[in-house]
Amino acid sequence: RGGMGRVYEARNDAIGKRVALKTLHPEVAKNREAAARFQREAQAASAVESPHIVEIFDAGFADDGTPFIVMELMRGESLAAHIKRVGPLSFDETTRIVRQLLRGLAKAHDAGIVHRDLKPDNVFLVDREDDPNFVKILDFGISKVQRELDTPTTTLTREGAILGTPCYMSPEQSQGFADVDHRTDLWSVGAIVHECLTGRPPFAGTTYGQIVVQ
Repeated sequence: RGGMGRVYEARNDAIGKRVALKTLHPEVAKNREAAARFQREAQAASAVESPHIVEIFDAGFADDGTPFIVMELMRGESLAAHIKRVGPLSFDETTRIVRQLLRGLAKAHDAGIVHRDLKPDNVFLVDREDDPNFVKILDFGISKVQRELDTPTTTLTREGAILGTPCYMSPEQSQGFADVDHRTDLWSVGAIVHECLTGRPPFAGTTYGQIVVQ
């Protein structure tokens, strides 16, 4: 569970497949913008065809109105947890992880989607028999869609609104510019590379202002 919702391990009764079921907390679901971003997460991830993007199977609303997303169930750990557990990564391991991350990101950008919240917590390392530490990109909840999806509104962000995680945001994103594009994600990847190799993010501070100044 987190501040916005919960993720359950569930089973599709029709075929017996194990899946992950993500839901919003009821109090959060009452917020129209939060609910819209939750729906955007499903739409954006589904619009990208890449093995390095978390696969979405379904989305909708429960009988009580709670929005949900059904996605693939993954075994492994986030890149953040991996770095915390083993410390700084080798150059070879970092390169292997980042190459996969960039492959998935390139597909998202080709589909006109800017993630805007890339960070080690949103990079998941799947433990697969044939390929340990297979990268999956998670959480497209604050993504920016530069092309039309199924809804007429392509952005949920007001000009001047600041969304993202300070340590990994590009300068233009941290200032709330409305015209951020795929380059803001590449900045975030650079910050992730720094953390992989050193064990810490490139910027640190106790306040948002301190980090932005750096």
